[in-house]
Amino acid sequence: MKRVLVPVIILCACIIILTISHNYPQHNVRSVFLNLLYPFQKLTNSAYKSGVNLKRAILSVREMCSKEDALEKEIESLSIEIRLLRSLRRENKKLRKLLEIKNKYNYQIIFAEIIGGDITGLYDSVIIDKGGKDNIEKNMPVMTARGIVGITQDVGAYSTRVITILNPNCKAGVSVGKNSVRGVMQGKGDYCIIKYISVEENIVVGNMVYTSEGGGIYPEGIKVGRVFRIDKNLHDIFQVVYVLPCVNIQTLDKVAVIKDK
Repeated sequence: MKRVLVPVIILCACIIILTISHNYPQHNVRSVFLNLLYPFQKLTNSAYKSGVNLKRAILSVREMCSKEDALEKEIESLSIEIRLLRSLRRENKKLRKLLEIKNKYNYQIIFAEIIGGDITGLYDSVIIDKGGKDNIEKNMPVMTARGIVGITQDVGAYSTRVITILNPNCKAGVSVGKNSVRGVMQGKGDYCIIKYISVEENIVVGNMVYTSEGGGIYPEGIKVGRVFRIDKNLHDIFQVVYVLPCVNIQTLDKVAVIKDK
């Protein structure tokens, strides 16, 4: 820039000197100055406009980046809200199913959440977040809308251990087949078996199993599971019926404890 200004200043000084020495008219001097300054004024004005436009462009880009960042945060927030709403919908659906128990049976219902499982990983017992402070007692049936889960066993003040129907110590009177044949169901780890059913009874794979009248602590007619295998030997007195529970103990999170009114 200095290289350009120095010749210009020298040129302007020469013109002034020549003008004074030759008595040029004032308007001619102005014309000469205007002609000389025009390219530089044009260049300066263009540079100024370019600088202004560049500044506006930078501000525009920054504003767009800021808006994009705000939109990304808003989208993330909306995504979280959608997940929460879906979770609440599933939660409400589970609670409505549990309330069906209360409407169907004349019992007091105590809703509970599962907060722990069996350390052995066999799913034959779980821990619920209700205890003596919530009127939980030993040997109360525990179930969901899909079927029975087990019975309360060790009751603390604020939590209770529930042995599930997969536990060998959990037994229940059940009925199975078209003729509602009665037997005693017992847990076997991953499934249950029904004992004391005569080999003459016609039990088939696919039959549903229900709690029976007078069959223990459970209300009558609650789903237990479905028959998936039968061991029958005509030389034996009883057949062994294998049952897969309706309730998946591994995925349980909410249950209902049944208390007589």
